[in-house]
Amino acid sequence: MRPVQDGDLIALARVAMLWPEARRAARLERALAQADAADWHRIRRGRIHPKWGNGSLMSWALDQPAGPRDPNDACYLEALRAVCTALLAYQSARN
Repeated sequence: MRPVQDGDLIALARVAMLWPEARRAARLERALAQADAADWHRIRRGRIHPKWGNGSLMSWALDQPAGPRDPNDACYLEALRAVCTALLAYQSARN
């Protein structure tokens, strides 16, 4: 996966906020794995993955339905927390 930027977290949280909370962790894990696979595809094939983008989380997220970015919305903040938690777990598992 390409290096994660603040915008990646925001874009993915806007997508994740539309997912049922009970399924959010599993879907985030899958999104992270797909972004990682897209980066490998980009490196090996020299072009972006047709479904998952260029290997960044933002590229993956921009192809999905998304909710509003509203730091005053509890649902958005919970989704942002879930994204950060999922990313930490994903990175820990890879090290």
